[in-house]
Amino acid sequence: MSLVILAALGVVGLAVGFLSGLVGIGGGVLIVPFLYFFYDHQTWSGTAVPEELLVTVAHATSLFVIVPTAMTGTLTYSRARLVAWQAAVPIALFSVAAAAVGATLAVEMPADALSFFFGLFLAFTGIQLAGTKPRKETKPLRLQLWVTALTGTLVGLLSATLGVGGGLVAIPMLLYVVRIDVARVAATSLAVVGLAALSGSITYIVNGAGLPGRPPGSLGFVHATAALPILIGSMFAVRWGAKANQKVNRKLLRWLFGAAFIVMGLRLAWQSGVRLFFG
Repeated sequence: MSLVILAALGVVGLAVGFLSGLVGIGGGVLIVPFLYFFYDHQTWSGTAVPEELLVTVAHATSLFVIVPTAMTGTLTYSRARLVAWQAAVPIALFSVAAAAVGATLAVEMPADALSFFFGLFLAFTGIQLAGTKPRKETKPLRLQLWVTALTGTLVGLLSATLGVGGGLVAIPMLLYVVRIDVARVAATSLAVVGLAALSGSITYIVNGAGLPGRPPGSLGFVHATAALPILIGSMFAVRWGAKANQKVNRKLLRWLFGAAFIVMGLRLAWQSGVRLFFG
């Protein structure tokens, strides 16, 4: 890869890390669309990926980056005693199992179907980010078995199937079902996201081992050569985002990110939907 490509990947990593720490999501909503573009423009990126593997490689690589990013953010939050571990641990256990299943299912799903559903997810993410800030919840945690099982399963499946951290499922569930205080939601979400992404990444690496057509420098379906520059940038920036989480008014930033995700998500869903249903 050229220095320009490596720099572009690093800049994406900075944005991913900052968003992850600030909002409490894994960052896949930025990584996956960029990797779609990256692999679609082989002349620019210098990386050839067969069309039938493009989506799977993008999702697997995204999860790989999310693991250390989310864990670094979790450590930063943990030092500030903001992680609700009594909720994060049992939810994460269910998410780990569900992520392994989701990563296996993703390999078998048509690429356009994954792109279509990710586009819808991206638009939903935008709506969530652009929406009004949830009110602070002061009621006690709801840690019944069905709550932890449902939350962890949804986070794990979505994380592995779509290559995202799952934080956009975890955050509303933690707020409105588990009833974690809003000040601790981003921290607790990252703790769950990191473990779910780890499980999904390992499954993608194992399932893709030895398959032909993967880009050079791959571990299974994970394109490590592209992942590492993103990872380096994200590891630097996630601490900044976690610290900014406690200091800045995020309303405008959430709205701007939300608008961008809605536009990108609807565009991706439209393009892949046309191929899926009419092509």
